[in-house]
Amino acid sequence: MKAAVYLIGLRQATGRAELMQRELDQAGLTAVRIDAVDSTRVSREEMLQQCSSEGNWGYFQTKDMACTLSHAKAWEAFLASDADVALILEDDVFLSPDTGAWLNDLSWWPADAGIVKFERWRANKLQVALGKGGFTHLGREVRHMLSRHAGGAAYVISRAAAQHLLDSRPFDITLDNLLFNFDASRPARAIKVYQVQPALAEQGNEAPGEAGVGPPRYRPRGWPLIRQKLRRGIYEFRGGFRILPSVVLGRATLEKIRFDGRSLATPQTQHTHTA
Repeated sequence: MKAAVYLIGLRQATGRAELMQRELDQAGLTAVRIDAVDSTRVSREEMLQQCSSEGNWGYFQTKDMACTLSHAKAWEAFLASDADVALILEDDVFLSPDTGAWLNDLSWWPADAGIVKFERWRANKLQVALGKGGFTHLGREVRHMLSRHAGGAAYVISRAAAQHLLDSRPFDITLDNLLFNFDASRPARAIKVYQVQPALAEQGNEAPGEAGVGPPRYRPRGWPLIRQKLRRGIYEFRGGFRILPSVVLGRATLEKIRFDGRSLATPQTQHTHTA
């Protein structure tokens, strides 16, 4: 198997680009640059050619549309290549030094995987349901991810999953929910997702003055806000109810995803299956 790496970022975010180049270098990676859709230059009306204004998670913010469409550009570039899988990165992550080793030898890749999430979302109270079965590779576990885990800044995707997501247009939900919310996102239900634990990447690698670019966020009021809160509450409840049997029966555990920026690779920790 062959892997490609795509780095998504705004063309004018040169500070982020410099920081990310350091991360790529120390991780032994070379990335193809994908210019992000710029919500200050592309109108909401143009984005609505590939997006819907509202979906299961409520109002689809213009900046969130731009983010999702930027990832779609990366998926299209990947499918035009000869790679079997692609690591998709946003330009504000910290990477573990052994990230490159995970892509150099893909013998660990689960046969049924559509996406393997490399990232930890920075929410200290967040717990993610992970299946008990899995295996260890280069000192980290690879486990089936059963519940929502926000963040779409570092994940490896298969060709089939990338095509499936592109075929799901018009997009109507934020990128991380599109990928990793198995209740609110219909496309996510057809993709088997695995989580690396401890994670190989974490957001927060910001350059001064380059955060928050784009139009202000629209704040729904009145009934639209109530409807949005009700929708999200229903999907959150549905997700908890769905995973409860697996947790109660011991088929899954609720865990805080950790980020370990050190290389954990040793000859003794490569691709060891666990029960």
